Amino acid sequence: MAVEEVRWAYRGRTARVAVTDRAALPQARRTLVRSLAGLRRAEDELARAHRAAGRPVPVGPLLRDLVAVALGAAEATGGDVDPTVGAARLRCAYGRGRWPVCGASVGPVEPPGNWRAVRLRGDLLAVPATLPLALDGTATAYLVQRVAERIAARTGAGALVGLGTRTAVAGPAPAGGWPAAAEGRVLRLTGGALVTADGWRPDGGGVLDPRTGGPPASPWRAVTVAAPDATRAAMLAIAALVRGSAGPAWLAGQGVAVWPTPRAPVVGDLPARR
Repeated sequence: MAVEEVRWAYRGRTARVAVTDRAALPQARRTLVRSLAGLRRAEDELARAHRAAGRPVPVGPLLRDLVAVALGAAEATGGDVDPTVGAARLRCAYGRGRWPVCGASVGPVEPPGNWRAVRLRGDLLAVPATLPLALDGTATAYLVQRVAERIAARTGAGALVGLGTRTAVAGPAPAGGWPAAAEGRVLRLTGGALVTADGWRPDGGGVLDPRTGGPPASPWRAVTVAAPDATRAAMLAIAALVRGSAGPAWLAGQGVAVWPTPRAPVVGDLPARR
């Protein structure tokens, strides 16, 4: 079973589509491209919801689903995977005062764990002015999973879809499985998904602790999780980092395969020289 693949750059990340049938590759690529265009439209809708400063606004099916997935992950992890984590970063910048918000001049500092204040009722979304939603943690995982399943269903071919550190496969796998790189390793997937969460990215775009607004105090710099579904893999990987020293034991009980990357020791961690 020969594998055909195409990759391209998308917003600083690698978009990847591979299929087990060469004839299916053009359609597979179009499916991902259209889904990424839909993601950009969803981002525009989310910006409109932010500007509404708490007033309900109608949103499309994709943004509705992305918000529902993000709020579901927050509920399932007790707020460790928090789509309003951006408010924690603002708390660090503005302390106990008030900060500028979209749609208003200033707003009160929101307490941590206030993601429940985001309201999604059918196709109506209301986002409080000082709780900016950041859906990156689960949105791309949801997207690659859905696109892989759609390609496999429409073409009958096995499919791999990847975007950055989120990879999902569907349909028949090639002999030996699909190769997927993660933190310097090449792993093999025969089904499900692979997600890496990183708390110490140099560009500042890594996992944040919603309680502090900074990188999580985890013994791991990053962790890769293989699970039957990309959204679940992302949720578990992020929550394991956010839970700090309790994360490794908690993740060990989730019934998934895990590849952690330990944190490099910093000067303060090194033993004193005699």
